[in-house]
Amino acid sequence: SPEAMLVDMPKVTGLLNGLYSTIKNGISNCYYGFGDGRSVPCEEGDFNNAVAKLSFDTSAEDAAAVVSELSTLLTSGRISPKNKELIIDAYTSKLPDKAAALRIAQQLIVSTPEFHSFDTVKSSGETRESASTPPPSGVPYKAVIFLMLQGGADSFNMLVPHTCSPKDLYSEYKKVRGAVSMPLSSLLEIDASSSNQACTSFGMHPKLATAKQLYDDGDLVWFANAGVLTRPTNKDKYKSHTKAALFAHNSMKLYIQRLDPFKTDVETGALGRIADALQKQQNLSVEKYNLYKGSYSLDGHYGPEPFIVDGNGVPKFNEAPSDEGMEGVIRNLNGATEFDSGVFADLFSNLFVNSIDANKKLTDALDQTANTTAIFGTDSMGTAFNMVARLIATRELRGVDRDFFFIPHSNWDAHNKLEWNLNTNLADLDNAINAFSTEMKTEGLWDSTTIIQASDFGRSLKPNGGGGTDHAWGGNYMMIGGAVSGGKIVGKYPEVLTDDGPEIIERGRIIPTLSWDEIIAPIAEWAGVSHGSVKEVCPNIDNFPETQRIK
Repeated sequence: SPEAMLVDMPKVTGLLNGLYSTIKNGISNCYYGFGDGRSVPCEEGDFNNAVAKLSFDTSAEDAAAVVSELSTLLTSGRISPKNKELIIDAYTSKLPDKAAALRIAQQLIVSTPEFHSFDTVKSSGETRESASTPPPSGVPYKAVIFLMLQGGADSFNMLVPHTCSPKDLYSEYKKVRGAVSMPLSSLLEIDASSSNQACTSFGMHPKLATAKQLYDDGDLVWFANAGVLTRPTNKDKYKSHTKAALFAHNSMKLYIQRLDPFKTDVETGALGRIADALQKQQNLSVEKYNLYKGSYSLDGHYGPEPFIVDGNGVPKFNEAPSDEGMEGVIRNLNGATEFDSGVFADLFSNLFVNSIDANKKLTDALDQTANTTAIFGTDSMGTAFNMVARLIATRELRGVDRDFFFIPHSNWDAHNKLEWNLNTNLADLDNAINAFSTEMKTEGLWDSTTIIQASDFGRSLKPNGGGGTDHAWGGNYMMIGGAVSGGKIVGKYPEVLTDDGPEIIERGRIIPTLSWDEIIAPIAEWAGVSHGSVKEVCPNIDNFPETQRIK
C-alpha cells in the first residue's frame, strides 16, 4: 500500500515501544513512551508518575476467556487460533500475577498483524525469513552528507569580496549591504587568483576558521551564486523560465532536494536517485539516513527506505521486555503465512520482523563500535555529525558500500539580528566540520567522505529595517571532503552588486548563474553513477552548457 512506503524501522519500533510503555507504565517517557512524565525508576506496573494509564480490567478467570475478550476489544475477534494460543500460553506463564499476565497479553496483541490491519491471518507454521546482511562487495566505501541550513543562510556574508582590481568590489559590497556588511579587517582572506573571478582574493566569515583552513588545504570548494534553476535565465525572462515559487521556503527547499520541478521521476530526491542508480547499475549495498526528521532528498524507488535517527541513534526495540522469551513469541505471532492470508497483515508482519532485525543490527553495531575520538559539540549540529561519524564507523558491520546522510539545521532565517545569527550558527557549523574532518582523517576515511552544504536560498543584498535580510535566490555554498578538488571558487561571483548588475533584481536579490543540477552531477559521478546516467539524477543538466560543467 502507498502508506506502507512511509513506514521505516524507527517508526515501526517507535510505535511498538510506545504501546508497550503505555501498557506497562502509562503515558510516560519510560522506555521511549508517548508521554512527558517519567516514572523513576521505570518499573513495570508503576503508574504513580504517569499522566494517564489504561483502565481496562477483566473479571474473567480463565486465560482463554481473557484473551478472547481482549481479541474482541482490540481486533474484533480476528486473532487467528494459532496466535491466540501463543498469547494464552504467555498469559498463563505469568499467573498467579493477574496484572502481569494481563500486561503481557495486551503487549502481544498489539504486536499482532491482526491489530495493525483489518485482515485475517492464515499461518503457514513457518518462520518468517529475515533480511540478511549483504556480503562485502569489495568496492571502496563512500559516504555523501547533505547539510541543509534551513531558513536561508545569508551566504553573501559567508563569502565576501576582498581584493579586487581594477574595480573595488568590496566597496560596492559595503555600500549595498550597508549596516549588515562585514568589516574587511574581520574577514579570513582566501586566494582566488586561479578561479577566474573579479577578485584575486575573497574573505570568509571569521567564524569559519576550520572551513578556511580546509579551503587552503584544497579540501573545500565554494560554489558562487548558485540556486534553483532549470535553465539559464536573465532579468527579462526569469519569471517564465522558473518553475519554482521563488523566495518561498517550502518550494525552494523542495526543488533543491529533488532537482525535479517537472516531475520526470515523481516523488524522488537527488540523493535517492543516486542510490537507485548505484543499486541498479552496480548492485551496491546502500543505506540512507535522515538525522532528526525526514527529507525529500533521500527518497528513491529501490532498496531500503531511509532511516530517521537522532543524535543518539535509534532507541532499542523493547529494551525492557516483560518476559525474556517475548521477542520469540512476537516473531511467531508474525510468522510466514499461506498464499491466501490477508495481504495487509502479511505486509505489516514483514515490515515488523525486518524492523526488529534492522533495529538490532544498527543498535548492536553502534554498541560494538568505539565512540568517536574527536570532540564534537553538544549542539544539534555537533551531535548530528557525531552520529554520522559513528554510523560510518559501523559500515562493515552493516555490510554497506554507500551511505547517504541528510542533516537539517534550523534557525538561519535572519530577518533580524543577522550578525548574531551568523556568529552563532557558523560557530556551530565550523566546530562540527572541525570535529568531523578530524575524525574522518583519524579513521583514514577523509577521502571517502563528501559534504555538500546547501540552504533554501540566498538572502537579499540590501538589508531590511530590522538589522537583517530577506528571502532571495542565488547564494554561495561549500562542498567539503578529501576527494574534493578545492582551494577555488567555482561558478561566477556577481561582478556588479548594485541594481544595474545583470543578475540583480528587486530588493537586491540575485539571479543564480550556477544550478544545483551542475553541483550534484559531479557528486553522483564520484559516488559511482556512470556519466551516461547522470541525467537520471540531474534531469535539467543538459539545459546548461557543457563548458560550464564542474569537473
